[in-house]
Amino acid sequence: MGVMRNLSFRWGALALIVLFAAEVAAQSQTHSVLRKETAYGIAKAYGVDLNALYDLNPWAEDGLRKGDVLRIPAPIPPEPTVVSGGDTASPDGSPVPEVQDTTPVLSSPSPQPDVLSRIQGGAGLTVEPERPRARPLPPSWPRDTLRVAVFLPFYSGRDSLGRQEARLRDVAADCAAGIRLALDSGRPAGAHFDVQFLDVGRDTAGALLCTPEDLDALGGPVDIAVGPLKRSQFLEVRTWPQMASCVHVALTDLGTSLAEGEPGVLMPFVPVEQRMQALASFVAGHHRGERVLLLATGDIRSLIAEEAFREAWAALQVKDSLLLLDEVEVASRGLGSLRDSLTDVRRNVLVVPGAKANRSFAGVLQTEMQLGDSLEFVLYADAAWREFDFLDAGLMNRVQFTIVDGGGTLPDSSLVAPMDSSYFCLARRMVELKGAPAESYGWMAHDVMREAMTWTSGYGPGWPLALGQGPVLIRPASVAANGHYRFDWIPVSETGGGLVNSAVRILRQQDYQWVEWMNSVPVHQRPKSDDYHDGR
Repeated sequence: MGVMRNLSFRWGALALIVLFAAEVAAQSQTHSVLRKETAYGIAKAYGVDLNALYDLNPWAEDGLRKGDVLRIPAPIPPEPTVVSGGDTASPDGSPVPEVQDTTPVLSSPSPQPDVLSRIQGGAGLTVEPERPRARPLPPSWPRDTLRVAVFLPFYSGRDSLGRQEARLRDVAADCAAGIRLALDSGRPAGAHFDVQFLDVGRDTAGALLCTPEDLDALGGPVDIAVGPLKRSQFLEVRTWPQMASCVHVALTDLGTSLAEGEPGVLMPFVPVEQRMQALASFVAGHHRGERVLLLATGDIRSLIAEEAFREAWAALQVKDSLLLLDEVEVASRGLGSLRDSLTDVRRNVLVVPGAKANRSFAGVLQTEMQLGDSLEFVLYADAAWREFDFLDAGLMNRVQFTIVDGGGTLPDSSLVAPMDSSYFCLARRMVELKGAPAESYGWMAHDVMREAMTWTSGYGPGWPLALGQGPVLIRPASVAANGHYRFDWIPVSETGGGLVNSAVRILRQQDYQWVEWMNSVPVHQRPKSDDYHDGR
């Protein structure tokens, strides 16, 4: 009798193992897509729910191709049918007595809203990101999950804000939307992210609204950090223990000095010194032997750019004695001094290094060039002049209006090549995430976040330190065709500090279109004519 009981126990255990193996096999079943097969037909053939099939294969919602491999979910068991008397019937038709549920009902506390959901009037920020649509690729991340910390001045819980605080919160909303779009649309190689948004607004006592303990929810050191927007908050969060080895992105032009001696810091805005060096090199290459007029406005907001151009030109003059530069102080003596410096014998090459501070001066200069229509002008300026909508397009085309741009690729109707349907899909999604059209800060946050994710996927969080120490690393991916900004990372100093973006473009008005011109060729190797560009 004991032997029979032992055998029955063994047979029962074996049956359970077989059933468990069958269940596992059913859940791990795959299907290789054939020609003209659809997701609906495959789900019907396997007797599974179409939504369950999409849950396991979210990328399949965008369509199937021959050779795609689908994971097949376990089939749904048939539901028991209700019979008279409140009993139910099993699939074979035999009645099953109704079992009363005696599980106690526990009242769970409502989840605490995150920082984004606490922003009044920022409902657009609480939109959940869509499921990843990318087809699965072999993982190449250093580990499965990356920890991301976002420091932005939301000023959550504040009833009223001053003018500057309100502006900062609007910028924070832009940046938050851009970062969420990057996490939503740029999940290369199947990476996972733990993201923590922290409010770096200050309370009435001047303390940050977040603390280092808020990062404990990430469960480890931060891999990628974004923000804050202001210098004091940036320096403060850099001292937090969890930030010791992260890739730290500064979203605003806080100055390259913040990256000196700070490995891991990325400065995405091209420094004004590098823009002026590129502009001086370009002007020198096209006007060797001609007199160049530097128009110094004297505005305090333009002093850095003007001095950077002088230094860059002086360095070029040491190597080439045929480079001539005269300076006219148009602020102190008015445009009369400029009028006295112009000539009708040769071209008047004018350079205005300042940016938005020259808005009023740009209008006066335009009038001067219109009055001197018998003179030949060539005008060089900062990219901010491109935003001066009062400048006459015909005049700017005639004077070969040329600007230096810090790596931006803002949409332009004349630049059709970089724009396609995927760009407009990103823009629409950005509007959904913010609840309103996003400005330049949103796109900067999106582009630099995608950039940091791409490099981290290839080399791990230590890639800024490796680049800062000199080794040449192959770029993990090509430059995004749908981004607004370009990035070319170089060390800010020779002491193992952070990285700055050195991507610079020279754009010229030609046939009422913006044409990008070569600016990376050394001066002595450039052709002497003005009629060359890179074809874009």
